[in-house]
Amino acid sequence: MKKYYKYLAVLTAVVMFNCEADDESKLSNYVGFELSPTNLVLEQNSTGSVDVKVYASEVSSSDRTFALEVDPTSTLATTYSVPATVTIPANTNEGVISVTVTDDENLSFDDAVAQVLTIDFTPTAGVANGDSFSINVTEACPSIYVTLSITTDDWPDETSWELFNLDSGQVSLYAGGPYVNPDDDFTTINNEWCLLPGTYGVVVFDSYGDGGSTYTVTSGSTVFVEPTTLTSANSSSVFTIE
Repeated sequence: MKKYYKYLAVLTAVVMFNCEADDESKLSNYVGFELSPTNLVLEQNSTGSVDVKVYASEVSSSDRTFALEVDPTSTLATTYSVPATVTIPANTNEGVISVTVTDDENLSFDDAVAQVLTIDFTPTAGVANGDSFSINVTEACPSIYVTLSITTDDWPDETSWELFNLDSGQVSLYAGGPYVNPDDDFTTINNEWCLLPGTYGVVVFDSYGDGGSTYTVTSGSTVFVEPTTLTSANSSSVFTIE
């Protein structure tokens, strides 16, 4: 029995040592970015910047410099500048970098998804790094945001819609639906776009043909299409943005 107690004591000591080592590795020599992502919206042909804070786990009596790199998964195609290093000044545990992005023809306000710039620390021996930092970049809408709101009936899987630019020969711009039955029963679903001045058409469909869902098109307090309830297989409306 004494032998078993001896083995148990040794095992406990090893586990405690490993836990302490793990805790030390997590808390010592650590450097990481502030929480991300953050958003950057640029006016056309303008340059904007984002200040990104960097934190170390400990304070040092001398400056500390860490190398940075752009993550290869980044999708940002426009011009940007990311510092090659970040310095945490002596007697502090906080540093900051400034990332600049310039709008050009590669960044469009009608992108369905923001372009992303992701920054990492270059791995350094003996230093534990936190997660990468991401910036979601979009171009500001040069006109107005317009919202198509659809309130489904009890068969949302029959409802779909499409938006057309009528100034360009009825070109389809956006489409959506059908929705999920029963999760989207009697649910209002908002679809927002940045639309330039022009004439647009919206068509809402009911695949069964008995209607039921209601839609409206607005921009803030401006109503372009009054609430309209489908009574058949489809309903269409035309609106103009000056």
